[in-house]
Amino acid sequence: MLAVFDLDETLIRGDSSQLFTHFLRDQGIDNTADVEAKDQAFMAAYHAGELDLEDYMTFSLAPLKGWRRPEVTELVEEFVSTIIQPLVLPTGRERVEWHKGQGHEVLIISATGEHLVSPIAATLGIGEGIGVQLEWQDDTLTGAIGQRRPFRDGKINALQQWLSGRASTPEKVWFYSDSHNDLPLLKHVDHPVAMNPDPQLASHARAHRWPILIDESVRA
Repeated sequence: MLAVFDLDETLIRGDSSQLFTHFLRDQGIDNTADVEAKDQAFMAAYHAGELDLEDYMTFSLAPLKGWRRPEVTELVEEFVSTIIQPLVLPTGRERVEWHKGQGHEVLIISATGEHLVSPIAATLGIGEGIGVQLEWQDDTLTGAIGQRRPFRDGKINALQQWLSGRASTPEKVWFYSDSHNDLPLLKHVDHPVAMNPDPQLASHARAHRWPILIDESVRA
């Protein structure tokens, strides 16, 4: 059995990429004058289902272009400990622990960069986190992204690629998500669950009688 979780607004309150952009600005690493306006425009496009993932990742990685891998790792560790850990949603953590207690494998698949997804997965006690692939050259961040792009239909591709490297195929697969952008994978799995769903996903979930879970802290 396998339980797959989206990350943002599913396991944590907020969008990790956007939070990281704010973190870089607060740290004085990103001093671009219009970074906040650009970030908001990208988020609006995401919620409308119109995000160009490559454009967004180029924007979000620009402040770290040319950084060495150990420098990025150290910065992200600080971000996760100070910003992300207080935002972990109780219901998401409970569902992760329930699946682990049942002996199920647990996996995160997110359209966030892998430099954030993997350490966030670790802090949640999840062994693996799949995010957008970053390109490195001689251990230096190029600012470009690779072929693994788990966004919309790309999440199905990411899951299939992950499963192809396993010794066996899980009997059943759950997927938890908040976003209508994840409808392709939600429709693909055995047990789709709408977690803190946006209006479009909530409507689809009700129409198809999918379980809907809402964390009380999101309601607040």
